[in-house]
Amino acid sequence: MCVLAVIVVSEFQFRVRDEDEAVSGRPDLFVLLEVATYACVGAFVLLRFRPRPRRRRPDDGLPAYALGYGFGCVLVLSAVYSPYLSLAVVRAGQVIVVLVLFTALLRYAGPAALHRVAHAYCVLLTAAVLFGVLVPFPRTTQPERFTWLHVHPVQAGEMLGIAVVLLIAYLVTHRLDRAGPRWPLPVYLALLTPCAGGLVATHTRGAVFGAVVGTAVVVWTRWRGSRKVEVGALGAVVLGLVALTSWHAIGEFVTRGESAERLSTLNARTELWSLAMEQVARHPLYGSGLAASRGVFLEAMGLGGGHNALVNLLVDTGLVGGIIWLALLVTIGIAAARLIGSTGTVRVDGVIVLSVLCGMVANSVFTEELGTPANAAFTWLYLLLAWVLVARGTAGHRERPVL
Repeated sequence: MCVLAVIVVSEFQFRVRDEDEAVSGRPDLFVLLEVATYACVGAFVLLRFRPRPRRRRPDDGLPAYALGYGFGCVLVLSAVYSPYLSLAVVRAGQVIVVLVLFTALLRYAGPAALHRVAHAYCVLLTAAVLFGVLVPFPRTTQPERFTWLHVHPVQAGEMLGIAVVLLIAYLVTHRLDRAGPRWPLPVYLALLTPCAGGLVATHTRGAVFGAVVGTAVVVWTRWRGSRKVEVGALGAVVLGLVALTSWHAIGEFVTRGESAERLSTLNARTELWSLAMEQVARHPLYGSGLAASRGVFLEAMGLGGGHNALVNLLVDTGLVGGIIWLALLVTIGIAAARLIGSTGTVRVDGVIVLSVLCGMVANSVFTEELGTPANAAFTWLYLLLAWVLVARGTAGHRERPVL
């Protein structure tokens, strides 16, 4: 419930608010509600579980453990020199709450609890899609793109992309032994249908690309040996048939009716990234401070973010934050790949962590959420980190010889 509460208050927008108001640090009722929810989650976890870092052996996930806290500390410290101090301090507090929640998951949660979080997340996103269909909110910009409440279609697509990869992973690995709830296949299909339909209806190309990458990782890691080659060949044939029969629809989805000039700049992203590199050159090592990218790009081009996770991090935290973030992603991926190569219930954990991580990284090329705090992707990054560390601890405990 704490994980879902953090995601809901961070991403589910109940009103339309100008970017200028967010950067200025002037709170409204819903901003105060978001801050209060984060504070309640942090206070509840501290009072109920009293999480504290536990000592781990170097072979028990210490690099990933240290990188997770290191990345959080870089974000918090970068708020000190941010030009938008009010916004940066709030974001730093939210990072601290996520770190506290991450520590509690490490200390008290098992693989079964993390699977329950994933199942509850899929139910939440399914309910959001159904609500968006039944109660459509008016949209003044891009009304042809599906969403719910006043959530931006990019954020809606990113959350739905994670849900789609999770549900496909549960479908494909249904026969494998794992911890946590195990629902009938029709239930997973019933959840996947609205989530996949909502994802396509958002017209968020980066999120769809991330979901395709995550699905490919699920299919590739589910089987071993010659069976993997057979499944890969079958998947290539199916994709070829889909491309041939739906080429026109796919072209319309990718272009979205935009001009060739706009497509050549990736919807002005290349211009934005050139501006970002100029800003990074001014403060290359430690960046301009947390949330600085939002204000810099808003003033220059009217866009409230770098539209790329690494670019956004380089502007905010410099090379220090970018290198630690990349090292964290690689470490989680390597740990998940090792789980896939092991036996027992943790193999499914490795498939899920690696597929969701690859999907989010692929989407992060076009959106900055994975490198910024207070959103679903950032929360899922630490959830995946806790998941892989808990699963590694479970696998290591089972592999120890009994004397």
